[in-house]
Amino acid sequence: MKCSQCGTQFEGKICPNCGASATAETPVVKAKKPIHKKWWFWVIVVVVAISVIAGSGGDGETTNTDTDSSATQSGDETNNNTTDNGNKITVVDFSAMSKADIENWATTNKVTVKFSEEYSDSVASGSVISQNKKADDTVNEGATIQVVLSKGKKPSIEYQNALKKAESYSKLMHMSKQKIYDQLTSEYGEKFPADAAQYAIDNLNVDFKANALEKAGSYSKTMHMSKQKIYDQLTSEYGENFTAEEAQYAVDNLKVDYKANALEKAKSYQKTMSMSKDRIYSQLTSDYGEKFTAEEAQYAIDHLDD
Repeated sequence: MKCSQCGTQFEGKICPNCGASATAETPVVKAKKPIHKKWWFWVIVVVVAISVIAGSGGDGETTNTDTDSSATQSGDETNNNTTDNGNKITVVDFSAMSKADIENWATTNKVTVKFSEEYSDSVASGSVISQNKKADDTVNEGATIQVVLSKGKKPSIEYQNALKKAESYSKLMHMSKQKIYDQLTSEYGEKFPADAAQYAIDNLNVDFKANALEKAGSYSKTMHMSKQKIYDQLTSEYGENFTAEEAQYAVDNLKVDYKANALEKAKSYQKTMSMSKDRIYSQLTSDYGEKFTAEEAQYAIDHLDD
């Protein structure tokens, strides 16, 4: 057998090496306590429990705070909406009101009115066809009301074409109102009937003072005319047929160096007609000639040989 003390193999009851008895009992190993009976186990359990409880309490407070915040925001939003609503305005019937009257009503009541236009066979031009908020409806201050105005009866194709031609003459050639009408009705022009031409003139949205200014600029640039000569050309029935007011606006607002224009005219007379300086001066200042002022003409003569 093997000695339990020194490990020597032997036969008999006593180990010859260490003297241990062969019948000696093997040392008994103590049984371990279950973990739940250890004191430190319960310390850990208590610490964990406290942590869990504390965490749950914090989450609850956070939830309450979030709820309070949401409630506050909702309250704020409600207050804002109430503020935005402002005063209530009772809408009136616009059908008997002009566009200007409707605009004044809108300004007084702090609302916005947006206008659009449509043709109507039954509602006169400029009158109200419809409004999206009816009379006695209520709206908030700052609201927008849509109003449709009548353009009158839809014109015939002939009328529409006359208007298109009139717009073209104004845009491309800067004609006066009378000149456009004459061009539309002329047997050498567009040959529209008088009623179609008149419809075009009545519905032409043009600033004729601006047209007169464009024409004046063209005469100055290409023909080097004097101020008086340009005015005469603009108002002449054989010229542009602008009104006196339109022509005067043009010459008053034309940015031109008339001395330079006089010099260009003088050079032209000298080169193409071989005139003397005295004759050129006379032509420049003559009522039947160029109608420059004496100062402008003298400037031209003095710089003719420059």
